[in-house]
Amino acid sequence: MENRLVKAWMSSKVITVTPDTTLKDARSLISENKIRALPVMKDNKLVGIITKRGLLRLDLSVLGIETWNSNADFEDGKVRDVMTLKPLTVTPDSTVPKAARVMLENKITALPVVVKGSLVGILTNSDVLRFLITGYPELSKPVLVQNCMTDEVVTVGRYTSLLEAHSLMGTKRIRSLPVVENDHLVGLVTRTDLMSSDPSRLASRNNQELSLKILTQDLEKLMTKDVMTIGQNIEVNEAARIMVKQKIHVLPVLDEKKKLIGILTESDLFLMVIQKFY
Repeated sequence: MENRLVKAWMSSKVITVTPDTTLKDARSLISENKIRALPVMKDNKLVGIITKRGLLRLDLSVLGIETWNSNADFEDGKVRDVMTLKPLTVTPDSTVPKAARVMLENKITALPVVVKGSLVGILTNSDVLRFLITGYPELSKPVLVQNCMTDEVVTVGRYTSLLEAHSLMGTKRIRSLPVVENDHLVGLVTRTDLMSSDPSRLASRNNQELSLKILTQDLEKLMTKDVMTIGQNIEVNEAARIMVKQKIHVLPVLDEKKKLIGILTESDLFLMVIQKFY
């Protein structure tokens, strides 16, 4: 592939925040712009990063038992209180496969692109998938979904609680849970779905009862029922196209009988980028 450098694939127009930005405003920016990360800038220098995933963890931890004894108040928080300091970065002249390896190994969804401490762009998961789509025709032979997917899938039932799902995601370090019934897919719940329930706005002593009611509701009320899926014999570039177009990070894999046999994630495709293009 002729151009493997980050500068050819990064997004140059970067939405940023400052350490004094409120967490409420940071969440709004992420939601409104459909992005996963916000670089934190001070005096035109990158000083940190705040992610959708980090805010999700905060949202749900605020509802924990510890909160009721610590007077935590999410709405009054500032980015400086929860941002990741000294975030991992990449230079414009690094290669995309090398950047993908950093993202995969550190389980991050975006890499700020810097030159001498100054932010010049950001490389996201979607950018890496675009790289895969463009470079795929140059591979010596087709790569099928079945060759990349994870076949040991962690699943839940429709009556699993939101709290149980959150705990399972944390324990297994996964971002999505297929909901199955009799080995057939009936729904999907993701970290994004958990965030969409917006428990953070209920985080106060006065709303403890309502917060716990949300956390104990069944996934059936929250899960996506019309799930985008893919077959095991489809080529991975098509899977990447679907993920980019639909702005999703996971595709359950079904066999000819519509039985769940695996799951294909962005991480699986990143691994392929590293193996085939590094």
